[in-house]
Amino acid sequence: MNILLRRSVIGAIAGALSSSALVATGEHPLLSVVLGLSIGAAYSATLRPTRGAYVDNLMAAASLGVPLWTLISLIALPLSFGQMPEWSAAQIRHLFPALVGWVIYGAGLGLTTQALNDIVGRVFGQEPAPSPTTPAEKKHVVILGGGFAGYISDVRAARPATGLVEDPRLAG
Repeated sequence: MNILLRRSVIGAIAGALSSSALVATGEHPLLSVVLGLSIGAAYSATLRPTRGAYVDNLMAAASLGVPLWTLISLIALPLSFGQMPEWSAAQIRHLFPALVGWVIYGAGLGLTTQALNDIVGRVFGQEPAPSPTTPAEKKHVVILGGGFAGYISDVRAARPATGLVEDPRLAG
């Protein structure tokens, strides 16, 4: 199975399950489920699963709830309904339950994603480890002197793949 598809399906399931917090605190239940599902798929697809990292996933996803609340509840939803973003103190106070819902959604998403990753890892096996890449050999260049000649030498040494023909007089 494709790794990206596997992670996306796990995240979509976790997002759909966790979206109950968004449904309970939001004004648009169907939109809350769709948002929860799609955000969960994107969240899980971008992270490589680590066994047993429940607290890490809980905190990372819960903290993701604050910017999501800002972008979606304060800005995107009002704009999509033809209204101005809700930035005044009274409007934000009115949307505070949605903030709590987004943070609880994030915490649930993190825990559920981690649990599903652990279950799928036990049933279908862990994801294959990425192949290690061999680091390129680093070249160390010491430029003695300064001024314009030192700068030009540094620039030419930093861009060897540009196809510039080296001046044989500079090779010392």
